[in-house]
Amino acid sequence: MSWVTLSLRKKELKRTHADLVMRELEISREERQKSREYQYEQTVVQNDQQQDQRDLRLSYNEQKNEINEKIKSAREEKSESHTTDERKKEIEEEIAQYQNELNDAKEEYESSLNDKKVYWEGELQLIEEEANDVETMYEQEKTDVETQMEVVAQELQSVSDAVSNEIQQCTIKLS
Repeated sequence: MSWVTLSLRKKELKRTHADLVMRELEISREERQKSREYQYEQTVVQNDQQQDQRDLRLSYNEQKNEINEKIKSAREEKSESHTTDERKKEIEEEIAQYQNELNDAKEEYESSLNDKKVYWEGELQLIEEEANDVETMYEQEKTDVETQMEVVAQELQSVSDAVSNEIQQCTIKLS
């Protein structure tokens, strides 16, 4: 009758093995789902980054155009024939001041652009690090499940061999 007990153990091992195979499939699905989520998050961050850069560029271009218009007006006034030499010097100083404003605006734009770039790269790096951590966790869990499957498969083979031996030993021999 011990072969009956071994048969029940064999059935239990098969169920455990099937559960482990199912868990391995679930892990793969979860891993793919997380991968898609992280890709989506990266896309959102990249879109936000591009929008931020566009906004900065538009603001800078507006500021640059205003200053260039002032420079243009000042140069036109300077080129007029009735402008005095003293006023021309004042206009030259104004133009120099406008050029400084333009340079300052460009520096501020580039600095802001760089700050935003660093910020968004940090956001992307955080997403990537989290994705790597989760991927590592899933890989570890997969490895654990595969190890358990191997142990169960070996035990299943042992139990199958034992069932065969028990059945052979229990058979009535007519001689």
